Amino acid sequence: MKKHAYILVLIGAVMMSLNSCTVRQRAVPLTPINAQVNLDMDDLEYIGDILGTSDQSYALGFIAYGSRKYHSGVLLPQGGLGISLPNNRGVNNALYDALQQKPDADMVLPVAFETVTEQQFLGRRVNFTVRCKAYKIKNK
Repeated sequence: MKKHAYILVLIGAVMMSLNSCTVRQRAVPLTPINAQVNLDMDDLEYIGDILGTSDQSYALGFIAYGSRKYHSGVLLPQGGLGISLPNNRGVNNALYDALQQKPDADMVLPVAFETVTEQQFLGRRVNFTVRCKAYKIKNK
């Protein structure tokens, strides 16, 4: 019986030490070589850089709670330019915050994004940050 108690304590110690870790991910979306845009930079007016952040909590790894549920910004087309941003509530909230900074922008170009994941007991908290460049089409 004592042997089983030591094994359970050892398993509990290992699980507690693996439960509290932080995972960071940073990426720069890339476009494929064959991407075409029919606009010149002369046709666009640079408005400025925009930054959006959001915190999202998950229970059991997949049940999202907290944060805003009905505010989302989506970059269209998602796969057309080779942009591989994850698609979930935290990402959509960060994009919404970024788009609200420059509401007169006609086009945004995602430059980089960063994800910081904090593992918690029976859940996780994800902080998502997206940085974009905002452009407006010049009227002639």
